[in-house]
Amino acid sequence: MPPAHGQTEPSPASLKIAPLKYRQRTLANGLAVFSIENHQSPTAAIQVWYHVGGKDDPTGRSGFAHLFEHMMFKSTKNQNNENFDRLTEDVGGANNAFTQEDATVYHETVPSNYLRTLLWAEADRMANLSVNDANFGSERAVVEEEYRQSVLASPYGRLELYVDQDSFAAHPYKRGVIGSIADLDSATIEDVRKFHETFYRPDNATLIVSGDFDPAQLDAWVDKYFGRIAKPTTEIPRVKVTEPARTKEARFNRTGPNVPLPATAITYLLPPRKNEDADALRVAEVILGRGKSSRMNQSLVYRQQIAASTSVNADLRDDAGLFDLTIITAGGKQASDAEKAAIAELDKLKAESVTAAELAKARNVLLADKLRARETAEGQAFALGNAAVSFGDPERVNTDIARLQAVTAADVQRVAQKYLTPENRVVIRYENGTEEQGGQSSAPKAAPQIATGAFTPEETPPAPSAPRTVSFPTPLAKKLPNGVRVVVVPRSGTGLVSVSAEVKAGSVFEPNVAAGLANFTASLLTRGTKTHTAPQIAEAIEALGGVLSSAASWDGANVNLSSLSSLLGDALPTFAEVLRSPAFAAEEIGRLRTENLDRLAVSLSEPGTLARLTAARVVFGDSGYGHSPNGTPESIKGLEAGQINHFYQGRYQPLNTVLVFGGDITPNAAFAYAAQYFGDWKSVRIAAPPAPTPAVPQNGGRVVVVDKPDAGQAAVCIARPTIRRADKDYAVGRVANGVLGEGYSSRLNQEVRIKRGLSYGAGSGLGARRDSGFFSAYAQTRNDAAPEVAALLKAELVRLATEPVSTGELVPRKAALSGNYARELETGAGLVSAVASLTAYDLPLSSLNDYLPQVQKVTIAQIQRFAARHLGADEASIIIVGDGRQFMQELKNKLPKAEVIPIDKLDLNKAGLVKP
Repeated sequence: MPPAHGQTEPSPASLKIAPLKYRQRTLANGLAVFSIENHQSPTAAIQVWYHVGGKDDPTGRSGFAHLFEHMMFKSTKNQNNENFDRLTEDVGGANNAFTQEDATVYHETVPSNYLRTLLWAEADRMANLSVNDANFGSERAVVEEEYRQSVLASPYGRLELYVDQDSFAAHPYKRGVIGSIADLDSATIEDVRKFHETFYRPDNATLIVSGDFDPAQLDAWVDKYFGRIAKPTTEIPRVKVTEPARTKEARFNRTGPNVPLPATAITYLLPPRKNEDADALRVAEVILGRGKSSRMNQSLVYRQQIAASTSVNADLRDDAGLFDLTIITAGGKQASDAEKAAIAELDKLKAESVTAAELAKARNVLLADKLRARETAEGQAFALGNAAVSFGDPERVNTDIARLQAVTAADVQRVAQKYLTPENRVVIRYENGTEEQGGQSSAPKAAPQIATGAFTPEETPPAPSAPRTVSFPTPLAKKLPNGVRVVVVPRSGTGLVSVSAEVKAGSVFEPNVAAGLANFTASLLTRGTKTHTAPQIAEAIEALGGVLSSAASWDGANVNLSSLSSLLGDALPTFAEVLRSPAFAAEEIGRLRTENLDRLAVSLSEPGTLARLTAARVVFGDSGYGHSPNGTPESIKGLEAGQINHFYQGRYQPLNTVLVFGGDITPNAAFAYAAQYFGDWKSVRIAAPPAPTPAVPQNGGRVVVVDKPDAGQAAVCIARPTIRRADKDYAVGRVANGVLGEGYSSRLNQEVRIKRGLSYGAGSGLGARRDSGFFSAYAQTRNDAAPEVAALLKAELVRLATEPVSTGELVPRKAALSGNYARELETGAGLVSAVASLTAYDLPLSSLNDYLPQVQKVTIAQIQRFAARHLGADEASIIIVGDGRQFMQELKNKLPKAEVIPIDKLDLNKAGLVKP
C-alpha cells in the first residue's frame, strides 16, 4: 500500500543515531567497568550486571537465582535490611533488580551527588552479604506471593511457565526463572550463602555508570570500593548442557483453573543470541508482530477476527532461544483455527519475500525504540549493559542499528525457512480446566520482622557531595482563533517528539447505562476516517516508526503520537485526521465491540480488577465515577452508532481541545504545525451535548466480599472518596499518601510486605479527579491471609489520622515524591503527559514547576489533619475478592456484617452489585 498523505519511505541513509561515547576498563580483580558521561540532568544511573540467572539455579531449587536477587536487598556487615531504600528512595532516587535466564541486574538512579554512596553500597553487598533466618523467611514468602500473583492469579500466568517447560527438552531453561513454590520451600539459608560465594564476585560482574559525574573521580571511587574486593581462586561453574535439535513437532495440552479464552503458544528453537541470524530474526519479529499493522494482528485479529490478541517474540538467550508466538483465541472461535491461521502467516513469510516497505517500517520501529531507550541516563546504561554483557561486545551499542539496517528481505526469508519449520515446532494449547489453584506453601510462616538492637557497622557510607539543582522546561502556550489551546514543552537533542490532544470527553460525560461509551468512542478514532481505513492509518504511522493511540480516562480523552522528530511532518496529517474526521463505520464498531468483550472476559477474571471495580460502585454507586470506564459486557453490547456519533459531535470540539507538543521541537515549529492542521477546525453545535454526571459519595463502612473460588490470590482493597485534583490541599494529600502507600518504603508496604511477607507489594493511591477523588489502599495476598491484610491496611489509615508523622519519616517521603516526579519528567513523553494532565483539570501551567516547592512546604500537622478529614478509616469500605472458603469464617468472626456476593451473582452495572 502506498504511504498515506504523500509520505515517502525514508531512505536507509536517514536512519541515523548518535553513537554513545563510553569508557571501558577492567580492574585487577576482573570487574569490567563501563561509563557514559552525560550532564543533561543531575542524575546518575548505577547498574551491576551479574552473569548468573535462572539457568544457574541449583538442582531442585528452581527459582533460586530470583529468590537470591531479593536477598541482596537485605543486610550486609555494614548495612541493615532495606538500606538500599534509605540510600536511594529516601533521597529522591529509585532502585530495583530483575532476574533473567542468563543474568541478574541491580540498578539504581539517584541524584548525582549520591553516586559515590551508591558505589560503596553496591561494592559492599557484593563482598559482605550477611543474611539471617528471619529475613530469609520473609523474602521467601514475598517471592511466593509474587508467584501467586503472576502465575496463579493471572489468567495466563501458568502458560508462561509451560512455554519454557515444554519448549526445552534438556536445558535448565525449562525450569523457568520464577520456579515453583515446592522448590522455593526447600531452599535453605545455607543455599543463599553458597550461591553468593559462587556467583557474586567481581570477575562475574559488570559495573555500568551513566550520567552526571567526573570521569577521574569516578575511577578513583571505583578503585577504592570495588578494587579492594578479592578475586576468588575457584572457577565459576557454567551450564554446559546443549539443547538438542528438534526433529519432529511436539504438542502439549495444558489447562488452568481460570482461563477465560483458550490460548495457543507456538515456539521454534533458535540458536544463541550471538549467532549471525539473530538480527534477521529480530526484524522478522517486528514484521510479524509489532503494532497494529503487523502481519499477525492484521490477519488474525483484524481481518479474520479469530484472535483476541497475538504476540511475537524473538526471545534470544545465551545458549538457545525461542521464536515464540502466543495467540489468545477470540470469544466463540476455535483455537485450532487460530493456530492454523498463525502458521499460514509463518508459511507466507517463508514462501514470499517481505516488501521494501515492510523492511523500511521495521528499521524505523527499531530506530525509534533505540532513541526512546536512550532518553535517560538509566536507559543509556541498560543499552550499554545489554551490549557488553548479553552480547559480549560493548561496541554493539553503536553498531546495532547498522546491523539491523543491513538485514535484507532475503535474510528474513532465509531465517524463516531455516527455523520456522514443522519439525522445529512445539505447540501448547492452554484451556480452562477443573483443577484447584493450589499454591499452598509448606514452609514455616514468616514471623513479623521487628527491629532489634543497635546495628554497628564495620564501615559507614561516604557522605554525598553538594547537590545540583533540578529544573524543568517552562511550557509555552498559545490559543488558535477557533479556541484550540496549544502548549509546547521543548527538550532538544532527543530525536523524538511526543504530541497529545487532550479533549474534555472522558467517562464522566457518559451515562451509567452506557458505561464505556467515552473510551469506546476514543478508541474508534484510530480505526478509520472518512478517507483512510484502520489498516491504512496503522501502516502510515508505523511505517515512520511512530506510535499512535487513543483512549479515554475518567475526565478526558486523548490522542497520543510518538514520532521521530525528522518524520513528524509526515505523521501529523494522520494524527489530525483521526481526531477531526473519524468515520465510525459500522464494521469497525462491530469489530471493536468484539475485541472489547474479549478483553473484558480476561480482565474480569482477575481478582485485582474485580476488587477495583466493585470498590468504585461501593464508593460512588450509580453516580459519576461509580461505573467502569471500560464498560461491562452488558453495556458494551448496548452501545449504538447513534450514541457514539452524538458523543463525538458534542464533546470533540476545538474549545474542548488542548494540543501539547514536547521533545525535540521548537515552539515556533509546534505552533506552526498546530495552525496548519487544526486552525480551520470548526465547532459544530448539537442539541443536548453530553454533560458530566456529578459524583455523589455513598455511605462508607461496608465490607463486601466477592467469593471467587478459582482465585489464585485474594485482592484486598480499602476505598473511600477524597479530594478533587484542584483542591488547595492536593500537595498535602500527595505527601500524606506518600507516607502511607506510595513507594517501597511506605507504611503499607513496610507492614504487609517487608515485615510479614504477605504480599508482593502493598500501596495506596490518592486518585484525585476533576469532581471528586477515589482513594484506595490495596494488596494481593494468599487467600487465607485476606482478613489479616485487611486489618493491617485499615490500621495504617487509623494511625496516619491519629498519630503525627515524625520528621525522620517525613523528609525521606518528600524526597521520594520529588524524585519520582523528576524522573517522570525526564523524557519528552513524560513532560507531555504531565502538562496534558494539568490542562485536563484546568490547572495553571506554572503548576509543572510549582509542585515540588509545594511538597517541601507540607507540615506534619497538615498531614494529620488531612488524613483525619480525607483518609479516615470510618468512612472507608473494605472490598475483598478471593476464594471465600479459605478466609470467610475468620472474616465473619471479626466483621460479622460482611456482605458476600458469589462471583456468578456479581453485577457491576449498578450500585446494588447483585443480580436479581
